[in-house]
Amino acid sequence: MKSYLYAILSAVVYFYAPIGGLIMTVAIVTLLDTGFGLWRSYKLGREIKSRLLRVGLGNKLIPYISIVMLVYMSDVFIINDLLSSAVSIDFMATKSIALVLIAIEVKSMDESFKEVKGYSFVNKIIKVLISLKNAKNKIKNSQ
Repeated sequence: MKSYLYAILSAVVYFYAPIGGLIMTVAIVTLLDTGFGLWRSYKLGREIKSRLLRVGLGNKLIPYISIVMLVYMSDVFIINDLLSSAVSIDFMATKSIALVLIAIEVKSMDESFKEVKGYSFVNKIIKVLISLKNAKNKIKNSQ
């Protein structure tokens, strides 16, 4: 019985191994968002309750990882075959869902940051990237 359970667990781990990095990325970004929320509460003098932290983290982390895993399963058996003729990227649906979840968390972190600091770090990054692009174009045009 024990070896049977070990075989099933091994099969599950091996099946999801290709998306381990995506799962870890979604989990880390979710934990970072929780950290930003705690930082915001601390800086704004709000009470931090461990019960709310557990509920908030559990209500985001477990469903997010489950969504990525379920979409991957659908991707392996259905979606990847349908999309492979149009897109040359394997597991496009899984990667897209992970990207959407990460974007949601980054937006949440940006809202917390903006509430504490008064400006958006996402907008600052975009402005820096645009100015770098403009500087590159000026250098390219001057040659």
